Amino acid sequence: MKNHRHQGRQRGRSTPAGLISLILGLLLLLAIPRAPAASFEFWSSHAGAMAQAVRQLCAGFNAAQQQHQVRCVVPGTYEQTMQKTIATYRAAQQPALVEIYDVGTLDMMLSGAIVPVHQLMADHGYRVDWQDYLPAIRGYYTDAQGQFDSLPFNVSTAVLYLNTDQLRQAGISTLPSTWRELEQTARQLRAAGQTCPLVSDFNPWILLEQVSTIEGAPIADHDNGHQGLAAHYLFDQGLHLRFMQQLQRWHQQHLLVEAAATRTGRHTLAFTTGECAMLFDSTSAWHAIARSGLPHVAVRPLPIHADGQRHNSVPGGASLWVMKGFDRQVYAAVAAFIAYLQQPQNQRLLARQTGYLPVTRQVAAQIMDDPDHYPAAVVAGIHSLDAASQPGVGPRLGFFPQLRLAWTEQVQMALSGQQDMAQALSKARQRGDALLQRFRLTYAGPDPAPSP
Repeated sequence: MKNHRHQGRQRGRSTPAGLISLILGLLLLLAIPRAPAASFEFWSSHAGAMAQAVRQLCAGFNAAQQQHQVRCVVPGTYEQTMQKTIATYRAAQQPALVEIYDVGTLDMMLSGAIVPVHQLMADHGYRVDWQDYLPAIRGYYTDAQGQFDSLPFNVSTAVLYLNTDQLRQAGISTLPSTWRELEQTARQLRAAGQTCPLVSDFNPWILLEQVSTIEGAPIADHDNGHQGLAAHYLFDQGLHLRFMQQLQRWHQQHLLVEAAATRTGRHTLAFTTGECAMLFDSTSAWHAIARSGLPHVAVRPLPIHADGQRHNSVPGGASLWVMKGFDRQVYAAVAAFIAYLQQPQNQRLLARQTGYLPVTRQVAAQIMDDPDHYPAAVVAGIHSLDAASQPGVGPRLGFFPQLRLAWTEQVQMALSGQQDMAQALSKARQRGDALLQRFRLTYAGPDPAPSP
């Protein structure tokens, strides 16, 4: 199949641009052999604004051409979708295309159940500029050969939200960019009578993965797991240990409040109702924050230590995986849908409506050239994800959802006074190393000899 994309031609002076576009479109349709019509299922895992945007994209694809049909299905949460994908694949009833969250990336890469997306697009005649994808996204989602196995789709990252009205009332005019400045801001808010200066749900995606990557501190060896399955965790020492001990002090001094201790029990809602003045959250929280009606909200990348150097943050969210087991006609339909999703206007649609980030440098540059027409969280997220001076590599490790649970359990015990933070992180690291060893045995046979 010939390339479905074409470069813009020089417009003639005497021929209307619309007529030229029509002629070129007709010529393109005549030149490309049409694959037989096919329909397929696409599984995603969203509610709210993102679910609405996915439905809009699916309807747009079906309306834009008459050849293929995509049926968009929501089987459950990220975790439920992954489990159902495994079960249906074993029963030969899997969807052709499925959205899998970021921490499932390594499992999917090693599953033997997928068609690499770069191969699919090449097989069906699409020339994709994979190098145009933001470096942080390429670094996370490509394999050892630098090829994309899945399509980055709804990408988010962590940011700091600030209620500038509350900051102004406390006499604060400068927004914090370092952890020391954030602490000073929280103390000033507390002194002004704010009972919840800063709120967090203590999510390891932010406090472990994002903070460590931004500071250039890997949480595991072997390039954060990107150089094979022999990795071991490192987060019970160095920067992460010092950072979490700092957060524990803030928690004890009521500068940082757990979401569960707020009136609503939910960190985003505690911010949108005005109970808390600052919030650690995802760029994708922007829709809920904007809908709340808070009049003055600033969004900034997460702080760094004053003596540190900023690296890019970690792309969260999910990517799209093409499953094995279908004929060429179905794969032609999937490839056409993926090409549709990659179009700049559809990346911009997701950014405007949801707070998820663009995936290519082209669209990121378009947004940064016109920031007032996009959510502030998207602009801050691009700044954070595309900190090009120092590339950072986020963790890609086996059984990572279980590691997050172990980290959370131990950190909660430290916050409640049952152990100190060093003990908590040591226990979580030991549990994580046991999970990595089990993952190695699952995918690579006997545990390799330890490094000297």
